[in-house]
Amino acid sequence: MYIVIAGGGKVGYYLAKTLLPNKHEVMIIEPQMELCKKAANELGVPVINGDSTRLDDLSKSGVKSADIFIAVTGRDEDNLIACQLAKRNFGVKKTITRVNNPKNISVFEKLGVDIVVSSTSIIADLIEQEVDYHGIKTLMKLKDNKIVLSEVAIPGDSPVCGKSLKELDLPKDSIIISVIRDEEVIIPNGFTILQQDDYIIVVSSSNDQDMLRDYFIGND
Repeated sequence: MYIVIAGGGKVGYYLAKTLLPNKHEVMIIEPQMELCKKAANELGVPVINGDSTRLDDLSKSGVKSADIFIAVTGRDEDNLIACQLAKRNFGVKKTITRVNNPKNISVFEKLGVDIVVSSTSIIADLIEQEVDYHGIKTLMKLKDNKIVLSEVAIPGDSPVCGKSLKELDLPKDSIIISVIRDEEVIIPNGFTILQQDDYIIVVSSSNDQDMLRDYFIGND
């Protein structure tokens, strides 16, 4: 694929370096001459010393033929403008940008950027997935975070210990999809009885996590 990268700083440099072994053709647009020379000399890629928010500099990069346009400058506003110009004026089918402020994600998406990446949001999500949420560990979020895949460890004093699944009164938008007991993965049915130290995998709406925590673990 032919990929144009706006921004030849650390992110743009290492992005290009990562893409090159996969046989992609990469072009970089960067306003600082020193960074242009570094990318050209060390990566061996064509580099334009220019401004990705200017139509003439974008045109010089051959962005009209690009499969993907990626904006990773240090300014969110410049990234947005560059992506909009690439898409609207040059017909690039896929635009990707980095944002420094996570609050800009939804705005950029509404304004037509295809993929918006925030390192802050990615790190926050990774932390949230690893940390217990009042006794429930989030494994995955789907459908714009409306659906949650969770892992719950059943303590000895859980109100559900010794109960079969058919006896449980789960929230209507929740379902137990598996029970992990020692080294065994159990596909549950109504007669499966929950035991201490079982790990259960639950799919639920995000709004039901507090209720599930109280139901499986009990109120502190």
